[in-house]
Amino acid sequence: MHHNLVGLFRLLALATGLLLVGAYPDGAAGHLHPDRDDKIIFSGSSTYAPFQWLDSQGLARGFIIDLQERMAQQGSVAVEHRLMPWAQALHAVDSGEADAIALFASEPRRHRYDFTDPFYYQFHGILAHAEGGHFSNLATLSGHTVAVTTDSYAHVRLAEEYPDITLLPMESEHACVLAVHSREAEACVEAALNGRRHASELDVQMTSSPFWPRPYVFAVRKGNTELLDWLNYQLAAMQADGTYFAIYQEWLPELEWQQPTMADHLNTIAWIVLPLLLLILLSLAGAWYLKRQVARRTFQLAVELESRQRLEKQLRYQVKHDTLTGLLSRQAFIDGLERRLHEEPDWAPTLVFLRLLSLESVTSTFGRTGHEKLLRDFSRHLKGLDVPLVSHIGTGAYALVARPDMTPGEASALLTGSFKIEDIHVDPGIIMGLSVGRADDSDDASSSHAEELVRRAITAYASAYADGKPWCIYTPQLQPDPRDLILLHDFRQHGTRDMRLLYQPKLDLGSGRIREAEALIRWHHPRLGPIPPGHFIPLLERTGLVTRVTRWVIEETIEELARCRTRDPDFGISVNIAARDLADDAKLVDFIRDRGISGSLRGLRLEITETGVIQDHDHTQRVIATLREAGIPCAVDDFGTGYASLSYLSKFAIEEVKLDRSFIRNMLENRRDQAIIASTIELAHTLGLKVTAEGIEDRETLQALAEMGCDTAQGYVIARPIPATELYPLMGRRHFSPHRNRQF
Repeated sequence: MHHNLVGLFRLLALATGLLLVGAYPDGAAGHLHPDRDDKIIFSGSSTYAPFQWLDSQGLARGFIIDLQERMAQQGSVAVEHRLMPWAQALHAVDSGEADAIALFASEPRRHRYDFTDPFYYQFHGILAHAEGGHFSNLATLSGHTVAVTTDSYAHVRLAEEYPDITLLPMESEHACVLAVHSREAEACVEAALNGRRHASELDVQMTSSPFWPRPYVFAVRKGNTELLDWLNYQLAAMQADGTYFAIYQEWLPELEWQQPTMADHLNTIAWIVLPLLLLILLSLAGAWYLKRQVARRTFQLAVELESRQRLEKQLRYQVKHDTLTGLLSRQAFIDGLERRLHEEPDWAPTLVFLRLLSLESVTSTFGRTGHEKLLRDFSRHLKGLDVPLVSHIGTGAYALVARPDMTPGEASALLTGSFKIEDIHVDPGIIMGLSVGRADDSDDASSSHAEELVRRAITAYASAYADGKPWCIYTPQLQPDPRDLILLHDFRQHGTRDMRLLYQPKLDLGSGRIREAEALIRWHHPRLGPIPPGHFIPLLERTGLVTRVTRWVIEETIEELARCRTRDPDFGISVNIAARDLADDAKLVDFIRDRGISGSLRGLRLEITETGVIQDHDHTQRVIATLREAGIPCAVDDFGTGYASLSYLSKFAIEEVKLDRSFIRNMLENRRDQAIIASTIELAHTLGLKVTAEGIEDRETLQALAEMGCDTAQGYVIARPIPATELYPLMGRRHFSPHRNRQF
């Protein structure tokens, strides 16, 4: 159980470094202007190895220290580390003597500090005297004296949840373990890795399984959002460009440290003492027996040496190969690829990263046995392809160097096949990402060229997976935009705080008056400036966050609609909704209904893009019908850009069609566009649909559309998107007469 948990947290730590794969372009990092002459002061514990501690010369060392140094280096600021007893370290942040501190995130601490995103995970354990009581869990500590580090996470949580445990606060983690050694306390509750390190020097041991898995974060004083955003940005940049992974790998032996067992000590002693005993016995046997014994011992040593050599060979193999598949491990693959790149400067490899998509369904259907059989069979298939290097780098993920003459299509065909599991043929479902050529042009000096090739192939794989393609070749354009990481992070933190609505008037061509408007969202990001809707709306759609924006727009529109209808009782405002908003029609309709008070929904209209309408014909038909029953009319936006037709749309309970601006732009010069518009207006009216033309930029086009019988017009010639306060004066006045061709 203990080793399973250790493996789990190891994966969590690695996932923190590999979650966002991609390099930040030059100039993308933000700038911080802290209070202390561009210097950030981090406080922390002086006895918290291997994360942070003071060595014998009084210098700060540790995994967290290296992270802080690298953040300061890439953020172009100075850094100071003040390590001291834990309670003093917390006080330093509270009093403003220090800017930030690394600690376990918890709800009580959230009242005092603001947290960054997690960058590591750790757990706690119970340490007891080797000759004392054996405490397997927290419940067994009831009625006993337990040492804890003052103001630590364990101190606060034990005080709140276990009042029957007598707590003995200590100045440091080392003092906590010493209290158990001196019998001053019966047990100590401390972070597992640090506790084991201190206990290894004393007659103290960990007696429980790991518990309290907690994320490790940087904390700043409440309200210090500038420093918090800066820390989050630097962490994201380090994770994206591989710096975090490099630091993690450097400290990995310390982060996975295990105390030597008694069997290890006995084995060492045995190898030292046994030959000495044999020599003493041989010397007592006499001269005549000495020659015989020496010969026999020489033979034994030869056998032992051969056995040891076989064992060392087996261990070296296991280090470099995956146990289940027999393929190279990830590190061995990277080392082999890096070595060949160095030895052959003109070699331009094609690196393939692929994943078995059906592995989870195979596990669900056939259990662990089927899971392992599919991996072994597929790995055996790869071995038979005669490729220079091939590796199993994760569950169901492989990396290989393809032959120089192999095209992506040939590689896909060669790797695709079926494998038999319990008399059933299973298709593993392969998607590939390819990186072609060398990575000598990489700007990331902290990672090897081989690591960069793997990263590029994984980036290409992610693009192929997102687009539903069998494979994709890496290009720089596939790199994720670091600004998108900032946008998503800030939206999850602040929602629609920096968004606002503008309203573009819609002119009724029959009456010549402004009777409607369309609500348009704008996002002015505090750091990145204005973000175009064409950029952030698809980004939020891909991450499933767009429904939050849609609901906010609907709420704001309903409130504004009430103000507009005090000036014109028949005024209407339309709102665009995304295809994802249609996924659960019941929730959408219930949300709108809940906000309808005393007829406040009258005048609200929803616009659905033509692509959204035809993606799921039956479902969309039900959604529109349900909305119409609720008194919410729907329109089809951007009509003519997809594959729908008026006869197709006649099956939907829509009330309006909006002609896309691509038809309107050149209609006066292009007779074909003019004929399409005229026939569309006529057919729409036959079907009882209202027609709106959008994107009108001159009054000649406006006049022509009025003469064709178009109902409503929208465009810059009428008005640009404006705040609601500028919309009010336009209502109630006549702006256009199709016969007089009046200018605005």
